[in-house]
Amino acid sequence: MCYIIITGGSIVWFVLSLIADMLIASAIVTPKWLIGPNPTFISVDSKGSKRLAVLHLDTPEYIGTHNETQNVMPKLSLLRYPSVGIYTRCKVMHGYGYHCGPFDLDGFATDDNVYPAAWKATMFFMSMGFAIHSMTVALTLVTCCRQSAFGKSIHNMTGCAQVVSAISIMLALFLHPLAWGAPRVQLLCGADAEPFYPAGCTIGISFYCAVAAALLCFICAGISLKAESSNMRTRVKRRVEEGNRLVCIP
Repeated sequence: MCYIIITGGSIVWFVLSLIADMLIASAIVTPKWLIGPNPTFISVDSKGSKRLAVLHLDTPEYIGTHNETQNVMPKLSLLRYPSVGIYTRCKVMHGYGYHCGPFDLDGFATDDNVYPAAWKATMFFMSMGFAIHSMTVALTLVTCCRQSAFGKSIHNMTGCAQVVSAISIMLALFLHPLAWGAPRVQLLCGADAEPFYPAGCTIGISFYCAVAAALLCFICAGISLKAESSNMRTRVKRRVEEGNRLVCIP
C-alpha cells in the first residue's frame, strides 16, 4: 500500500532544492560571469522596432544600424555592457547592434584560444552539478511516498548527492578565474587581466548565482536529515496506522 507523507520539512527541502536547481541553470545559460568596463548606448525607436542606432558612450561617433533611417537618435534608449559567460558572450557587432550568442562553436573541441580550456572544465563541472542536482529534486518528491531503497535511506542518499553537486559547482567556480588571462578576457577586460584578476571587468550575476546555488546545495543536504526525521515522527506513524493514505503534517 502506498502512503503519501507531506511534512513541513519535506516541502522546505523540495522548494530550496528547486531554487538551487534554477540558480545552477541560470548560471550556465546566462552570459554574465564577467561584465566589461565599456558600456554601449543603444537607441531604439519609440515603436519598439528592431532598428537600432549604436553609440559608444565615450564618443558620439555613429557606428551603425540594423536598418538605416534618417532619424539616427530614436526616442527610446538602452544601456548595455559587453559581457561573457562560460560559453556565451554579448557584445556590439558592427552593423548588427547588440548581440548575444555562443562561442563554443565546436563544443569542447573548440580551439582553446576561442574557448579557454579552463572554461570547458567549468562547463563540464557545472553541467555535472546541474544533472546530479536535478535528479535530487525528483528524489525529494519520491521520498513523500517511499522512504528507502535497496536497504538505504533515500533521504540520506539524496543528501549525499546534493553534497556532490555542491562540490562540483565549487570546482567550477575555482576553475573559471584561471582563464581570466586568456585573450578573450583581455580583449574584454584589458591587457592587465590575469588569472584571478579581471582588471577592468566586474564579476557578474551569473557567478553569484553559482555561488548561491553551491551554498543552497549544502543547506539542502542538511535539511534532508530534518525532512527524514519529520517523516518518521510519531504523529505520522499514527496517521498511517489509522489507514490514512495521504498524511499532511506541518
